[in-house]
Amino acid sequence: MNRFLKKLSYVFLLFVISFLVVSTPVKAEESFPKPTNLKYVNDYVGIIDEQNKEYIISVGHELEKKTGAQMTVVIIDSLNGYDIESYTNKLFRQWGIGKKEKNNGVMILLSIKDKKWRVEVGKGLEGRITDIYSSRIMETVAKPSFKEGNYGQGLKKVYSVFADDIAKEYNVTLDKNEKVQVPKQRKKNNSKIPFIFLGIFMFDLIFNRARMSKFMLKWMFWNLLFSGRPRRRYDDDDDDDFFGGPGGFGGGSSGGGFGGFGGGSSGGGGSSGGW
Repeated sequence: MNRFLKKLSYVFLLFVISFLVVSTPVKAEESFPKPTNLKYVNDYVGIIDEQNKEYIISVGHELEKKTGAQMTVVIIDSLNGYDIESYTNKLFRQWGIGKKEKNNGVMILLSIKDKKWRVEVGKGLEGRITDIYSSRIMETVAKPSFKEGNYGQGLKKVYSVFADDIAKEYNVTLDKNEKVQVPKQRKKNNSKIPFIFLGIFMFDLIFNRARMSKFMLKWMFWNLLFSGRPRRRYDDDDDDDFFGGPGGFGGGSSGGGFGGFGGGSSGGGGSSGGW
């Protein structure tokens, strides 16, 4: 009986440790998200309605196609203690918004719980979208909508204004009626799954001397060894990776995408505020 209770306590301790690891808040260096396959709209809170989302994506795609400039919207739940200037600048450089040789990118970031916004402008567009100008546009065009909780409408308005400004820089006109197929957004992986398998393995190890685990490993080994199914080869020039690209994070998606960012940078130009 004592031996059984001892084993049971080991299993309980293991699950407690696993739960604590899974429940621990994300470390600061891991709080910077990867871009979604929607590229021009990265809504990690889920507050932008489909109509405004599709508009921003359409304008962003047309803008990049005609000028090469890249403008993206990022919405996060919280800054987790970061100041918004440092957070946005680092995220901008990690993603590489804009072309590397031109630094013609813009990032509009909202932190919902902090009620703060930031417009980060690449070096190549600082002459057109100045700090004072970007602040004025956000305060007069977007802020009223943000105060009402209509974040999608506010972002749509300022995105349209900044897109026109960038288009003027390149002497082009945007039609803003381009129809694009918006891919389905990738779902996050469940980080608890590995700990579930770990718990099952430890339970099998303690109570069953790992008999089930040994059987499964043997079965997998022989199945792989005698499997005669031909496997597809992937060449380097395959177009399966829709989100690869210099400066951006890689990762394909069955839902498609709009390509990666171009490796651009920012020197900290832009403006910040709240609502």
